[in-house]
Amino acid sequence: MDLNNITLLDVIDRKTLQGLQDAFAAATGMAALATDDTGPVTDGSNFTDFCMNLTRKSKIGCDRCNQCDLKGGAEASRTGKPAVYYCHGGLMDFAAPVMLNGKLIGSLIGGQVLPEEPDEEKFRRIAVEIGVDPDQYIAALRKVKIVPKQQIEAAANLLYQMANALSEVGYQRLIALENQHRNDAVTKDLTEKFATINESMNNVTSNILSLENVFATIKESAAASSKAVESTDGIVKAIENASTQLTLIGFNASIEAKRAGAAGAGFNVIAQEVRTLADKNTKQANEVENTLNEIKKAIVGINAQLKTCNAEIQKNAEVIEKLRNLVDEANAQIQELK
Repeated sequence: MDLNNITLLDVIDRKTLQGLQDAFAAATGMAALATDDTGPVTDGSNFTDFCMNLTRKSKIGCDRCNQCDLKGGAEASRTGKPAVYYCHGGLMDFAAPVMLNGKLIGSLIGGQVLPEEPDEEKFRRIAVEIGVDPDQYIAALRKVKIVPKQQIEAAANLLYQMANALSEVGYQRLIALENQHRNDAVTKDLTEKFATINESMNNVTSNILSLENVFATIKESAAASSKAVESTDGIVKAIENASTQLTLIGFNASIEAKRAGAAGAGFNVIAQEVRTLADKNTKQANEVENTLNEIKKAIVGINAQLKTCNAEIQKNAEVIEKLRNLVDEANAQIQELK
C-alpha cells in the first residue's frame, strides 16, 4: 500500500469514525465533522440549522465551509496543537489533525458555537455575500449556543487527543495491513512454488516408475540372453565332437589310403581335406565358445549393474516420496495460515 496515497478512511472505517464523532458531539453539545483533503467524509454531528440548513445549502457558503475545514486542519498540523478559529460564517470552530507518518490525511472539526453575543449586522452582510435571506440567517444565528472561550478550548483539546489516538491506531492498523498483505504475497508465492515442486516430484516419480519397468524388461531380456548363450554350449560341444570325429575319420582314411598304395592316392587327398575341415571346425568352435563366454560375462555384468541401478532407483523413489509428504504437510500448514 502506497503511504503517499493513504486517506483517512483507509486507516479507520467510516462507521467507527462516525460513532466517535457522534459521541464527542453528544458529550460537548457542539458540532463535529471529519474531513480529508477532498472534504467531509462523515455526516455532520449536532450541526446547527445556521450551518447545515443555511450556510452549507448555499453553493458559495458550502465551498467556504470546506475551505475553512481544510485550513483549520492544516494550521493544526503546522503548529502541532489544536487550531481554534472563526469560520467564514462568523462562528467559532476548532480543528485537530489526523497524521500518518508525518503526513496530514484528515482532520476532526468541531465547534459551530459563539464565544460571545454576535454582531448581527456583520452576519447580515455575510448572508448577502453567500446568497442567503438575512432575516432567516439572523433567526438561525440566535439559536447558536454561546459557550465560554475556555470551554471551547477544552473541547478543542479533547478533539486533539482523539485525533492523536486515531493517528496512532491508524498507523498501527496500516502496519498490520501491510504485514498482512506481505504475508499473503509470501504465502501465495510459497504455495505456487510448492505446487511446482510437487508437480515436478510427481513427474520424477512417474519417470522412476517407467525406468523400473524398462529395467525390468532389460533384466528379463538379459536373463533370456544368458539362457540362450548357455543353450549354445551344447551346440558348440556337438560341433567340437563332430570335428574330433572328422579328424579321426581323416586319420583312419589316410592309414587305409597308405595300405592301398597307388590305388588309394585319391582317397588320401579326400582324407586330408576331411582333416583340414575338422581343424577349421575345431578352430571356429573354439572362437565361438570364447565369444559366447565373453557375452555371458557381459550379461552377468549387466545383470549386476541392473540390480545396483534398481536398488538406487528404489532409494530415490523413497526419498522423493518422503519429500512429497513433507511438501503436502507444508501446503497444509500454509492453508491453515491463510
